[in-house]
Amino acid sequence: MNKIRRQSGVLVFLTPFLIVALAVVAVLAMDAARLYSVKADMQRVVNAAATAAADEAQACSMNADIGLMKARALVAARQVGFNGNAEELEVFAGVFEPAGDGSSTLSFTPQSDIDKTNAAVVRYKRQERLSWLLPEWLFPPVELSVNAGSRKELYAALSASASTLNLEGGLLGNLLGAVLGQSNYSLDPISLQSLESTLLGVGDLLTLLGLADVTALLNAPLVDVLDATVDLVGGVTTPVGTLVSELAESGGLSGLDTGAVLSVAGDADAAKNAEFPLYDFIVSVVLNSAKALSDDGQGLINLSVDPSESPVLETLLNNSLLGSIDIQLRLGIDNPAPVVIGPARQGKNNEWLTEVSATDISLEALVDLELSIGYIGDLISALTLNIVKAETLNDIRIPLVVQVGGGSAEFTGAQCARGGSNEVDLAVYAKPAVANVETGTLSAVGDLVREPIHATILKLSIAEQPLLNVCVDADLGAKLPVVEDERYVQGYPLRCPDGDCSRVLESSGPTWVKGLDVQLDNLALDCGETSLLSILNPVIDLLKPVIETLLNIVTTVVLQGIISPLLMLLGVDLSGLNVAVVGADQLGNQLIENVEM
Repeated sequence: MNKIRRQSGVLVFLTPFLIVALAVVAVLAMDAARLYSVKADMQRVVNAAATAAADEAQACSMNADIGLMKARALVAARQVGFNGNAEELEVFAGVFEPAGDGSSTLSFTPQSDIDKTNAAVVRYKRQERLSWLLPEWLFPPVELSVNAGSRKELYAALSASASTLNLEGGLLGNLLGAVLGQSNYSLDPISLQSLESTLLGVGDLLTLLGLADVTALLNAPLVDVLDATVDLVGGVTTPVGTLVSELAESGGLSGLDTGAVLSVAGDADAAKNAEFPLYDFIVSVVLNSAKALSDDGQGLINLSVDPSESPVLETLLNNSLLGSIDIQLRLGIDNPAPVVIGPARQGKNNEWLTEVSATDISLEALVDLELSIGYIGDLISALTLNIVKAETLNDIRIPLVVQVGGGSAEFTGAQCARGGSNEVDLAVYAKPAVANVETGTLSAVGDLVREPIHATILKLSIAEQPLLNVCVDADLGAKLPVVEDERYVQGYPLRCPDGDCSRVLESSGPTWVKGLDVQLDNLALDCGETSLLSILNPVIDLLKPVIETLLNIVTTVVLQGIISPLLMLLGVDLSGLNVAVVGADQLGNQLIENVEM
């Protein structure tokens, strides 16, 4: 009985403590739920703030600024209930990148240089009482800390090739024919339109080839990707499919990886949803094949222009001084330009990640002019009272060499689409190279061999007796200044279902080719003889400006109407660097909670 009495006493003694303990546990459980709710509210705040702040990262904003990033974060936080001080929200600008090669995990690196950023992380810390009911001295406040990161980035597809709309008819077919080994090759307008309106999706190529990631695609043999492209465009029964299939079998491509014609900067797998026109891809394939043919010892590529099918040259033939004109082109290619996909931000070494380089081009144009004796003969007869007669001899050959290329453009700015907008703005910084235009020819390896203009063009006679010959001797040249400048495209659509994707990033400076000033130096008509009959000196003096005008007109028209469009097709121009945006893909907002800092 005493034992039972003692146990009851202990129970009676412990009962109040058990009740208090259970009450404390209950209070702590309620406080834990409260703290969990507080932390969830804090998480909502940083999620909203990080999402808004990332709009001001370099990869998604034309005017990236850490101050604007912090301001956007605070505004968004206020909208979801944050009522603390601005200093309680820590905003870090930085970059989310794959943790390693082949890794699908993104790691965050804070950046002091806003130009290197594609993301923002917002951290929110606050002191919170552990319990509002229990004494603070017994249960001191705890620090709650949450963070969230948001990545926003625009990947643009850039090309240095131009639309075929600017190309002199037949030259693209000539270039394709040279690569395919088919003379008189032609490409009909329907096929051209199909090339420009057909989009290739990076993801579609990955699926068809059974590849896991974009890096594997870039390392895949180019001929395999071309074969997959044939399937994507409807097979060899379509004109475009036939062309791509023939290119896959052309010389020089067997050893090339796809990276030769398609380059991806930044996070390669971020470009999985990117699209680009088949036309620009094919032009890069053609340039690579042409370079391979040249490297294999087959020399420069021959192209021809039919004056009867050229509106530009047909206009020239209406000139009363000109009887006929013939042009032969020879083309040398180095450093073929690929289609480039990437973001508008800098890398670790302060270099812009996405850069498109121009193809290095050496182009020889041999222009043969036959003078029309009508106007010149009448002029000479009138000046000599019909005593002196004139007849034409040799054509005037103008051997032109144009060397251009080596320029580049960096993708420096992108304004992402926001709200209900489906349009973006883009900026590149273009650094064109100077184009050289001189008289001369190209060697088999593409080196310039200087050659002045020289031709014996007229024979002057009296009563069938030769008096003297008239020659043309001159040097011709045109060094064109170029300007480094920022170029913009505004309102570029993220979706172009009709395939009309290409928009040229126009130079803000003058287009030098439109105001081309051809310079003829050391022009002489005396065939190198110093003892011309003095009676004919007035005739020679009047012929000089006539011949000079003709040479200027012909050379300017050929440079502007034939050579310049061909160079634009190949990614360069007499006026500098030609750059177009041919596709854009804005990554979906990637929100990551509990980022490791």
